[in-house]
Amino acid sequence: MSSGMVARSAWNDRFRKPSAELLIDQITKSLKPAADSIRELLLASDGASEEVSWQGVPWRWSVLFRHEAVAGRAWVYLVPQPNQPLVVIPLTAEGIAALPMRKLLKPVRDAITHAKQVDGIRWAQWDIQSKSQVETLMKLARIQLETVSSGVTVASA
Repeated sequence: MSSGMVARSAWNDRFRKPSAELLIDQITKSLKPAADSIRELLLASDGASEEVSWQGVPWRWSVLFRHEAVAGRAWVYLVPQPNQPLVVIPLTAEGIAALPMRKLLKPVRDAITHAKQVDGIRWAQWDIQSKSQVETLMKLARIQLETVSSGVTVASA
């Protein structure tokens, strides 16, 4: 007999910390390969690690990818919304200056240009849609990491 209660997704349940695997497993089947791909590529970077952290509304439980070269905040965020997962890359002004903006696809450029800015960091985000898009986002993440690693900028919280 059904109690009439709908099971809450792990992403929404603030009181039970899920694993990264569980969060990604609950992503819509058609988008899951792209989410798996970005996670795999980020973890393959030397000095990278992941942690699951409650980020409040609207990001809820997110997978934070940290890198030893980035102090005070995550390098990349994977927001595993079941029907619309996001990749968020915090970009410094120096990191944006290092990007080949004219060569980037318009949706990528627009996300950077229109990203919310907090304390000198642009919080650019993209819906995860395909593995080819993931490769483009990884290039951005690597450029940002190289900029921070080279000492061009001081990472801020």
